[in-house]
Amino acid sequence: MSALEYDLYVKIDEFDIHMINYMLEAEDNLLNVRNIDSKSNLLKIVVVDTDLPDMLKLLNYLKDELHLEVVKYGPSLGVL
Repeated sequence: MSALEYDLYVKIDEFDIHMINYMLEAEDNLLNVRNIDSKSNLLKIVVVDTDLPDMLKLLNYLKDELHLEVVKYGPSLGVL
């Protein structure tokens, strides 16, 4: 069984990136924090479709503390 991956693009201050890494990657196999997209300057997070609703809820919960905003998300194109 294969799951569809989604790319989430998050606007976040560069000083808060390490905190989001610790918080989000603490749960094994939930997601993968990739990198800052050079074109959009947004943090890219990859998550499987079954975890997408939970990840959006979690990011919404963290938005005020980490000063982040989910800008867009959609099916992954398989590009780092």
